[in-house]
Amino acid sequence: MALTTLTPEIRSIPDDLVSLEEALALLRITPFPTSLTTLRRWIAKYGIATYPRGRHHEVSYSDVLVAHRDENAGRTPKGGW
Repeated sequence: MALTTLTPEIRSIPDDLVSLEEALALLRITPFPTSLTTLRRWIAKYGIATYPRGRHHEVSYSDVLVAHRDENAGRTPKGGW
């Protein structure tokens, strides 16, 4: 009988990590700004990896942009963009 060992999944850390607050600030300049609650919902829905940094978590900005694109596809921006 062979023994199997459990090895933790090793994932590389993205180069574009931002805090949730930084991500919100960057999304604020788009035609579709979002809230912290919505951003957290997207993180859960899309399985976006979070990386602890002190008392806060950081996420890959490119992953957030993909979720932002998918969630806002087909919407018409307010204010005549």
